[in-house]
Amino acid sequence: MPDNTIRENIQNLLNDLGARQASFVVLAGKDIGKIYELRAEPMVIGRDPECAVFVDDDQVSREHARVVREDAGFIVYDLNSTNGTLVNGKAVKEHVLQDGDRLQIGSSTVFKFNFQDELESTFNEELYNSANRDFLTQTYNKKYLMDRLRMEFSFAKRHNTKLALVMFDIDHFKEVNDKYGHLIGDEVLKRVCQRISQVKREEDVFARFGGEEFVILAREGDSNTSYLMAEKMRKVIAEKPFKIDGKSVSTTISLGVSSLDTCNVNNIDEFLAHVDNQLYRAKREGRNRTCR
Repeated sequence: MPDNTIRENIQNLLNDLGARQASFVVLAGKDIGKIYELRAEPMVIGRDPECAVFVDDDQVSREHARVVREDAGFIVYDLNSTNGTLVNGKAVKEHVLQDGDRLQIGSSTVFKFNFQDELESTFNEELYNSANRDFLTQTYNKKYLMDRLRMEFSFAKRHNTKLALVMFDIDHFKEVNDKYGHLIGDEVLKRVCQRISQVKREEDVFARFGGEEFVILAREGDSNTSYLMAEKMRKVIAEKPFKIDGKSVSTTISLGVSSLDTCNVNNIDEFLAHVDNQLYRAKREGRNRTCR
């Protein structure tokens, strides 16, 4: 049989990958696949959200271990943690990390220390995104949101800091699907999320909650600043239609805002119920508006 293989100058993907970067990859725990690049400055691993490597586990000390780059390489030091630091199954006080070492912190989180090239780093990043992001909109998924919300709510309650939620959905979205079809409806969802991403703060968690309903988790957000942000989101969607496949598709969003400085809630379920009530009040009062 004839060989129909196309002849072409094939680029060698294994050359020119650049220097290999020392990294931790989460093998087990809540953030499987997440990569932490190790730099010259020390990095603290712990339960405090301010740590460079945050581990949401009650069996992890607030500042559990420190990784330092020294002449011998990257060294992990246990910081007198309550439950200890394990490398390859053995408790250590300090250990020079070798490529492939597995570092356990707490009951369920395991990091793999290795040196990654660009190809490996891209692969792990795609794995992480596939586990934590919504495929269509590339916002975070509900599981990721709930994990972050538990952590941020607990931190805010312990330290009496600010935290806010903005919940929105697209007004009359079923009519968009019925009029233009689901392919254009999907494109509207993506375009809405792109515009919202341009307005929200970089540090805010933007997640798809379900269907055409989305949530922004705003750390250090209070009632006034979060309301102003929500109004910017509302206006950036309503100000001009989307041009899709030669069609002009106009839409609006309704938003609810809740913040710990103005609502008395005891857990994340109550927090979500409160912001959900504000969203549906906005819809009852005429849509294309923000309620708090």
